[in-house]
Amino acid sequence: MKKNEMKIVKKRIFKRITFLLSLILFLTSLSQNTFLVTNGRESIGSFGLMAFLFGWMNIYGAGISWIANPLLLSSWITLFTKKWKLPMILSFLAMLFSLSFLLFHEVVTNEGGGKSRIIAYDFGYKLWLSSCIINFFGNLIIHSAEVKILKSKKI
Repeated sequence: MKKNEMKIVKKRIFKRITFLLSLILFLTSLSQNTFLVTNGRESIGSFGLMAFLFGWMNIYGAGISWIANPLLLSSWITLFTKKWKLPMILSFLAMLFSLSFLLFHEVVTNEGGGKSRIIAYDFGYKLWLSSCIINFFGNLIIHSAEVKILKSKKI
């Protein structure tokens, strides 16, 4: 096997590892609480699956962080295409939006629009954030490998 062919095979394996690690963390986050509100209690929206399904409803508040989900999903899909810049950009944006949740101090905790103060970020949020971070850094490594392959072809 030639040197460039070996690099391509390694890149494919690395893409799969990046995708699977990110996906496993994401799916696990759906089964965990994401944050705790006043008095250390959970709200219905703090459960990972509920936050994933209904987070978009508060898009003008802390729900803006929810935009990380479609960006993350798009990044996974484009990871296996021949485009190598797009997944990196999408994963970077997903990571930024997931980090943006840390900027909010209150969230809507009931259907009446009542807000409660966030007092802690729970395991589900940390898993979700880790999924986005791993996806970004995996894509960054893949991107740098693509740049190296292109440079070696030019030489």
